[in-house]
Amino acid sequence: MKRISYILLACFLLPVCATMFAQTAKQTQTVQPSQADTAKKKKIKIPVYLGHSNVSGGKISKKLFDSLAKQGITAKDSIGNYYKVEGFGFTYAELNIYEDSVGNLIQLTDYREEYCEGDTLSANVSASLYQRTKPGDTLYFDQITLTPPIGHVGSSGKAMKFEISR
Repeated sequence: MKRISYILLACFLLPVCATMFAQTAKQTQTVQPSQADTAKKKKIKIPVYLGHSNVSGGKISKKLFDSLAKQGITAKDSIGNYYKVEGFGFTYAELNIYEDSVGNLIQLTDYREEYCEGDTLSANVSASLYQRTKPGDTLYFDQITLTPPIGHVGSSGKAMKFEISR
C-alpha cells in the first residue's frame, strides 16, 4: 500500500515540478533592450561650467566667483556641443555668527533658494549676492535643465558646488 501511494504522489508531483521549471526557464530568457533604446530612456548628465570657463566646482576666490557668476552658466559635452540652459536651482548657504541668549557665539548657516530661469542668476539674487558672499559661504547650482542640440538626446546638467575661499 505504501508503494502505491509513493507512485501516485510521484505521478502527481512530476508534472507540477516540470511546469514550475518551465516557468522559471521562461522568465530568465528576457529580451535585452538595444543600446539605442537605453540611451533614449537614460538621461545623460552634461558637464556645466560657471561663466565662460572650465570651472565646475570646488573652492573658488570671491573675486573669481563674482566675475564668473555674472556671465551665467554654460553647458558643454565632451565633444564640444553646447547645450542651452533653460533654468537651474540656486542655493546660497551663507555662514553667519550669532549670539545666543547668554552671549555665546554660535556659527549658523542661513539658506536662500531660488529657481532661476535661463542661464543667469535672477535679478533678485544678483542684487545682493555679490556684496554678501564671503569666505566660508557655499553656493549650489542644481536641477539644471538643458535643451540639447538638434539630433542629441535630452539631458540634464551636472550639479555644481562652490565654496568661497580667500
